Amino acid sequence: MKIKIFQGVPLDPLNKIIKWCIYIFVGLLPLWFLPITSNALDFNKQFLMIGLLTIALVAWLVKLLTQEKIRWHKGLVVVLFLAFVIVYGLATIFSLRPYDSLMGLDNNLSRSLINLIYFFIFFLLLVNSKISKLLTIFLASSAIVGIIGLFQILDIFIFPWNFTKAASFNTVGTITSLGIFLAILLPLVFGLLPRAKKWFKGFLIALFILSLVVILLLNLRTLWIITAIAMAIIIGFWLTKKEVLSGKNLGWLTIPVIILAFCLIFLIFKPGPFFNLNLPIELGLSYQGGWDVVKEVIRHSPILGSGPETFVYNYSLYKPESINQTIFWNIRFNNAPAEILSLLSEIGILGLIAFLGLITIFLLKVFKGLTGREIGLFSSWLTLMISWFFYPQNITLMFVFWLFFALLVIASRDEKKDIKIVNLRASGKTALVASFGFIILIIMIIGFLYLGGSRFIAEAKYKSGLELINKGSLDSGIDKVVRATSINPYQDEFYKNLAQLFLVQINQNLNDPELTQQERENRIQIGINNAISSAVKATTLNPQNASNWIIQGSICRNLIALKDWAGTWAIESYKKALTLEPTNPFIYMEIARTYITEVDFLRGQEDQEEQEQIADYLNKAIEAYNKAIELKPNYSLAHFEIALVYDRQGKTAQAIAEFARAVALDSNFSNARYFLGLLYDGEGNKTAAIEQFEKIAELNPDNELVKQILANLKAGKPALEFPESGPLEQLPIEE
Repeated sequence: MKIKIFQGVPLDPLNKIIKWCIYIFVGLLPLWFLPITSNALDFNKQFLMIGLLTIALVAWLVKLLTQEKIRWHKGLVVVLFLAFVIVYGLATIFSLRPYDSLMGLDNNLSRSLINLIYFFIFFLLLVNSKISKLLTIFLASSAIVGIIGLFQILDIFIFPWNFTKAASFNTVGTITSLGIFLAILLPLVFGLLPRAKKWFKGFLIALFILSLVVILLLNLRTLWIITAIAMAIIIGFWLTKKEVLSGKNLGWLTIPVIILAFCLIFLIFKPGPFFNLNLPIELGLSYQGGWDVVKEVIRHSPILGSGPETFVYNYSLYKPESINQTIFWNIRFNNAPAEILSLLSEIGILGLIAFLGLITIFLLKVFKGLTGREIGLFSSWLTLMISWFFYPQNITLMFVFWLFFALLVIASRDEKKDIKIVNLRASGKTALVASFGFIILIIMIIGFLYLGGSRFIAEAKYKSGLELINKGSLDSGIDKVVRATSINPYQDEFYKNLAQLFLVQINQNLNDPELTQQERENRIQIGINNAISSAVKATTLNPQNASNWIIQGSICRNLIALKDWAGTWAIESYKKALTLEPTNPFIYMEIARTYITEVDFLRGQEDQEEQEQIADYLNKAIEAYNKAIELKPNYSLAHFEIALVYDRQGKTAQAIAEFARAVALDSNFSNARYFLGLLYDGEGNKTAAIEQFEKIAELNPDNELVKQILANLKAGKPALEFPESGPLEQLPIEE
């Protein structure tokens, strides 16, 4: 049987297409970002990878089917890598949220299945093609990464976009990710130096110094640990060389030994920053907190975990209650504190075994064929692998991991044992399998291109819509966001935010004096339908996301005055959110606020049944506030709002006590002091009232109302001799 589909296609152009796609990918990915999507870095790097590697893969497949014989890299490493991808795919199929597992989250996509598939394609292209100079291209790109990172750290901003004008911005990711990227270059550069040509040696020395300078400026404990590990590894390998043991080239060891000593000094004595740099503090989950979550996931889903990129849902469900007492209480972490923990929770014990099996066989293979020329490369890869136990990885670090992995496989292989020549035309079965495999791959490629391309276009539309809204064009911005949902109907984040935008539009129409009554009613009804349908669509697409249910509850709560069913829907939505995030006190706050909104809607009615309903709602609100306080005793806002309820019920003593607790927890809480002062005045305690309003005056020196109240109190008059009263500021509600 013969394959005739691509007979006659010249091979040289195909080889050039493969080579240049790989060159561009390796050189551009560490640098690539675009300002047209909300996630300027990883999201666009993923799209770049899909685009370039798809072109290279198609050219490679056409090349294979054009030739009578193909050169194939065989071996256990390839088989185990494929097995790892298959297990990863199974974890995606049974994931809590398969779409997120396949494509990744908007702001976190390094562990998505599509990334791993394309890294596997990248690996196959490298080990089955003859492509040189990749390390040189990668190092040139890395030098630019380091220069950009250094400029940003020093507040020298070279890009025009607002999001780049921050010391924390770089083309790798977080500042710690940038530091890890540069730290793993050190052993690579050091390993290349002895044999480098004069001009290249100068470049390597400059890159080595640049990396050290950035690491020193960042001065982060994680970076000192990783740099120390890198130096220890390169020293260990260097000492195994005979020429070093005999005294020849012993001077080369001086550099890593000195750097290792500095790392240990910084780790032990922890000196402060040497320069006044405007660097942010990175928020991260503690190792113990992450392990507590992972243990619960493994207990419930031991084999395949919860699915790639689902740690955020695991965290919401199993978050320790003790975190509510920290500043991180209202943060949902997308990653465990270490990449290996995220993997364990997301792909389970089977996935971790598949990964560790691949790495173990790789290590045995590389060690067996390792020569002096690859010591630096292997040391860099091993350092990066160890960093998986200290810090989450992103798409750039994952790219470096698999690039070095492939290069080491190539460097350590035995051409006679590891390369197999397959004659496609000698066997009809082989040709048939090859043809069928080609068709399957083409279908997969088309699917991936569609998903990746539509997602990219939708993200660009979505961001442009938000930009229009920020400029005041609400209706036009909403139209853009609606277009984004039609292009990519699988993204729950679009619908969640769209629901909130429709609510803003409803409020805008309610207060638009240019609309007739009929126009206003029509627009409000359309807005209500749009807001509810968008919120429901978000929860339908991703019912595992507690945030979607919270937003649905919030939308319904804001429609209580317009729809009699809205209150019940809101409570049910919040209860669903509690099943996904049981230790979140904010959800109980929202439940309480829903009952208070119901009370406000009923207030003023004299019917006995309505009065009983009001009393019941107030009691339920108090119950919800108390639950929030039970979960987070230092929740000053909860104490403040429950005090307002007690005041409504005429329970002045309880109200005073709760306002006092709110003030004790937050001495700058002007609203709490305001109502506390009024209650003290109502109780006849002028001294205590004056004390509260004097503190308010310190916090709000230009507030005329406070000045008047103080004058009244000091004159022995009631605090308020006029009807205007209310809180001094509108407190933001947590998101």
